Amino acid sequence: MEHKIRVGIIGTGFGAKVHAPIMQTHPGFEVVAISSVHRGNLEVVKQETGVEKIYDNWQQMIKEEELDLLSVASAPYLHHEMVLEGFKEGLHILCEKPMAFDSIQSKEMLTARDQAGKFGLINFEFRFLPARRKVKEILESGNLGEVTHVTYRANFSSYKGLHANHRGWLGQKEFGGGMLGAIGSHMFDSLTWWMDDEVKEVSGQLPIHVQQVIRDGETEERTAEDSFQAVGTLRKGTSFTVELLSATRHRANMWKLEVYGTKGSLIMTDDQTVEVGMGEEPLSIVELLPVIEEPTELSPRALSYYQAFYPMLEHLYTTISNDSLAKNLPSFEHGHKVQLVLDAIRLSAKEGRKVTI
Repeated sequence: MEHKIRVGIIGTGFGAKVHAPIMQTHPGFEVVAISSVHRGNLEVVKQETGVEKIYDNWQQMIKEEELDLLSVASAPYLHHEMVLEGFKEGLHILCEKPMAFDSIQSKEMLTARDQAGKFGLINFEFRFLPARRKVKEILESGNLGEVTHVTYRANFSSYKGLHANHRGWLGQKEFGGGMLGAIGSHMFDSLTWWMDDEVKEVSGQLPIHVQQVIRDGETEERTAEDSFQAVGTLRKGTSFTVELLSATRHRANMWKLEVYGTKGSLIMTDDQTVEVGMGEEPLSIVELLPVIEEPTELSPRALSYYQAFYPMLEHLYTTISNDSLAKNLPSFEHGHKVQLVLDAIRLSAKEGRKVTI
C-alpha cells in the first residue's frame, strides 16, 4: 500500500493488547505511539507491542507525534475529552464503544467531527464477523418478508468470575461501566444495522445480580449492571427483545439471534452458524463467507477479535485513503443513535416506564 496511516493509541489495556497488534498486521497502518491513561508499567507495553514511543500523557502524544488517526480505547467517561482534543489536532478518530458517557456528550462529539472535517468511527467491529454479515445480506434481500419480531440474547455464564474478581471501572456506573454499554452497545448496533432501522421506544431493566465482592481484603461495591433486559419497537414496527445475563453458572449458547418474518425465519447461534427456514420448510444451515487466515504471532486475546477487527480495518483504510465513508463502517452517527438507546433504557429502568426516543 502506497500510504501508511499513522496511528496513536490511547489505552494500554484493550488498545495495546488488541488494537495495536492487529493494526500491526495490516500493511496500511503504522502504530507509532501508545499512551496510558493511568501510569502503569510502560516498559512492559513497549516490550509486548514493539512500539518504541510509549507515553504516560495522552495529550502530549497527540501534540508531539505526527498522526493521521487517533484510536481511543479508554473507559467511556474519558472518550468525550479525548475525542474532542483529537479533532482539535486535525486527526481522524476511531473510538471504542460505547461512544460516550451519554448522548449529550456523543452529540457534542458529532459536532466536533463536523467542525474538524474529519472521520469519526466507532469500533462496532462485530458487524464484520462472517455470520453477522450473512445476516445482513439475508435481511437486505427481503427474502424473509416483513420482519415482525427479533429476539437477541447473550449469556456469558460468568458467575464464578463475578464473585471472585474485582471489575474496576466496568462495575461502576459513574465511569460508564456496566454490561449495557460494554455489550449492549454492540447488540443494538447490530440490531439496527441488520434491520436498517432505529429504535422508536423501549422499556428496560438493569439488574446488578452480584452487588459486592471481597477479594484480598478489599471490598468492591458495584453500581453498574451486570445484566440487562430491553423490550421495544423499531420505527418500522418490528418488535424486539434484547437481553444479556452474566451471573449464571450454565448456558445453552453464548449468543442467540432469532429473526421472524412473514415469509421465513433466521437463527444465528454463537456468531458461528446461520440457519434459515422459508415458508413451511425446516431450518437449514446457510454457507458463510470464509474466515480470514490468522497470523500465528498474535496473542490468544488479539486472535479472538481478529475475524472482526481486521476486516473493519480494511474498511477504515479505504475510508481514510479515498476520503469517502465505506459502506457498513460504523460512524459517529451510528454511535450516537446507539447512545440514545442506552440512555433511554437507563431512564426506563430508573423510572419504571416505557421511553420514546
